[in-house]
Order: sequence, then C-alpha cells, then structure tokens
Amino acid sequence: MHLFGTLQNQFLRRLLKLPMCVSNAAIRLELMIASLETVIWKRVFGYWLSSWHRLPNHYLFQCLWRDDFVNPWVGKIHAKLLSIGISPADSLKMNLRSAKRLIEQRLADIENQHNLAGGDGVCSPRVIHQYCYCKNARYGL
Repeated sequence: MHLFGTLQNQFLRRLLKLPMCVSNAAIRLELMIASLETVIWKRVFGYWLSSWHRLPNHYLFQCLWRDDFVNPWVGKIHAKLLSIGISPADSLKMNLRSAKRLIEQRLADIENQHNLAGGDGVCSPRVIHQYCYCKNARYGL
C-alpha cells in the first residue's frame, strides 16, 4: 500500500505544483483528503463487516475466523483492528452501521493525528529557499 500512497502524493504535488519540501501530510491536511491507505482500509472493513452481516448464519466467516488454518486475509484484518484499538470480536457483535461508523471514525482520527503531527514545517518562502533547489522564480522567490 505504500506504493499507492507514494503515487497519490506525487500526483497531488504535481497537480498543485508544490516543491518537494512540502510534506505529504501538509498536502493532505490542506486538501482535507485521506491517504489512499486509509481509504482502502475503510473499504476492506466495510466489505468484511457487510459480508459478515449478510451471510446466512455467518457460517463462512465464522469458519474463517475460528479455524486453525492461518488465513492471511483474516489475520491482517484482525491485526489492523487491534492496532487501531478495536476488538474484532466486539466489532462483529455490533450492528453493521455502528461497527462501520466506529471503525471509519477511528481510522479518520488516527489519520488526522498522523497528518497533524507530520504536517509541521510547511514551506514558507524562506524555508523553500533554504531547502529546495529552485533554479528560477518558479515558486515566486
């Protein structure tokens, strides 16, 4: 997923004609958009929860969840939920709308905190001159 984030950041940087010294977090904060990784995780959790709630008696997902066979798909979802502070078992006990809302809000909060922490040092003209190699007056210097 790191590759997708890099592509997103390169696209936004070129679209806005920003110098390399502007952090990716600052770009996402300014545009108020989530990283592709967060968007993908929201979709994964949405699909996973929808599948869990729509299957009759939840047999398939119960088998995947409780089976001793190591399934990397279930393992990654389980690990990601734990990393954002949500119990996978508790999220499956909630109704679909509440579980989705909780997970999406937690992902958005973590993303926002990460962006706020990494968004410092946005380039000012003085910083651009010090850290970026601008050969002409492209950035208004």
